[in-house]
Amino acid sequence: MFAAIILAAGASERMGYPKALLPYRGRPFLTGIVEACYAAGVEKRVVVLGYYADKIQEEIDLSDLLVALNADLETGPIGSIRAGLAALAPFPVDAILVWPVDRPHVAVATIEALLDGFRSAHQPIVVPTHDGKRGHPVLFGRPVFAELLGAPDDEGARAVVHKDPARVTEIPVDDPAVLEDFNTPDDYKKLLRKEDEVRGD
Repeated sequence: MFAAIILAAGASERMGYPKALLPYRGRPFLTGIVEACYAAGVEKRVVVLGYYADKIQEEIDLSDLLVALNADLETGPIGSIRAGLAALAPFPVDAILVWPVDRPHVAVATIEALLDGFRSAHQPIVVPTHDGKRGHPVLFGRPVFAELLGAPDDEGARAVVHKDPARVTEIPVDDPAVLEDFNTPDDYKKLLRKEDEVRGD
């Protein structure tokens, strides 16, 4: 079973608004990611909330998701990954897709390629690359779950990825979205302009 842990606990200080709720393609970032997970065949989906937990739950129907809270927000993303893994503990999960909420435009085909890469490569970590650079989301297999739980706060999941290059499979994708995140209003405006150009508006 594949599961997704969607990281949506951050303070969005530079954006000034919860990224999970930013509109994109007619729906909030978070909803778009959930729909992409469905489309790619990710069976379980956990959203990890934190700073804007109440607001996000008020504005988005999360009834089809597992909802976890990062109770120690100072730990950053690795704290959210730990919370997500705890929520998934009762389920027979083979691998987790760790998906930051500020990458709502990653293509479904990219997610499918990561899942296929995990099935065929038999390595516990699968990373998308574009133009030779590693991006997100990243897929972690059950053999490294304990390492994620014990990863140092200051390094987080990077420590697990960098521990042994031989166990990492890189999947080249024609999807620049794996390298793009959005931290400021200007970043968000660029995303919307790019989308308008694609649609020809």
